[in-house]
Formats: sequence, C-alpha cells, structure tokens
Amino acid sequence: GAHVVKRLFPQLAGGPGVGDIFFGALGFIVCGSVKAVTNNDRRLVMKELCGGSCFGAAAVFGGGNTYVSTLTAQSDTEVCFIPESLLISLFKEYPQTAVNYITFLSDKIRFLNEKLSVISCSDAEDTVLNYLKLSANENGYAEIPVSMTELSKMLGLSRASLYRSIDALEANGNIKRENNGIKVIKK
Repeated sequence: GAHVVKRLFPQLAGGPGVGDIFFGALGFIVCGSVKAVTNNDRRLVMKELCGGSCFGAAAVFGGGNTYVSTLTAQSDTEVCFIPESLLISLFKEYPQTAVNYITFLSDKIRFLNEKLSVISCSDAEDTVLNYLKLSANENGYAEIPVSMTELSKMLGLSRASLYRSIDALEANGNIKRENNGIKVIKK
C-alpha cells in the first residue's frame, strides 16, 4: 500500500530542489526552510516556508502533474510526502480530516481571491493601498516582507509607480510610514 515518504533536500544554490520533482502528494516540511517562486518568466518569490508548513494541497487531486511554484531548499530541509492514495484512505477512515482539508483549501481560495482583487485594481494607488490593507495586522500596520523591487513585481507595477503611489497615499493621508512598516489610516 501507499506510505509516507521522507526525503532530505540539501541546501543548493542552483541545482535540483524540493519543487523539481512532482510527487502528487501533500508535502510537510519537517525541518529546514524552502522558498517558493512562481513558475513563470517573472520568478517572483511567493512565500518562504519553514518547519510545520505544508505545500501541494491543491495539486494532489485532479489533473496536472506540476506544482504552480518551484520550491528550493534555503537550508538542509526534510520533507514528508503523503501520497493521494494514502490521503483518500485517511479521509475514508476519518471523515473529519476531509472536512479539514476542504476548509484549508477554501481558506486558500479566499486568500487568493483577495490577492486577485489587489492586482486587478484600476490604478497603481488603489493596487498599493489594497495590498497594504490586506497585509496590515489588527493594528493597521503593514510590514513589507520583500524588497520594493520584489513588491513592484508582485503588484505588476514599475518601481517608480510603486514609490509614486506610496508618496501619493501618504500625502493624501491614507497611509503613514512608521519605522519599518506602514500604518494604514482608516477613513
């Protein structure tokens, strides 16, 4: 029968990594860290994952044989892969796990819909403001976890447009730059 597969991925500068082989399985990072980048020409950093994180949930079931991003080990990383057949067995024996899995995927869809609403804004200022609102914590502070160059690529803006938008949003009283973050002013 199917079983959990454990693999160690050494930190590599440019060689094969965690995302270079499709496993058709849900991956859990046991220890270490990986960087997820888009599989398109822009190669944007989507996320950094560390121990306890999972990936591949949307790629396990259904068609296709690739992940939407490539994961590369940032340090020596151990990953456990749970194949589709084992997940199906688990869902049959413990139906609540299927409900939890669907809830997890639904939350991811909701998150991605919010991200789409940011990049489909009518102008650069709206795009930046919506991104900051989505990124802000409960106190209204948004920390930008990537460089401004990466953020401009993520938002589909030039660096100049990003800086102009931030300046305009601050001048209009929509945001305030503080320390290493930006405070979103509720109006």
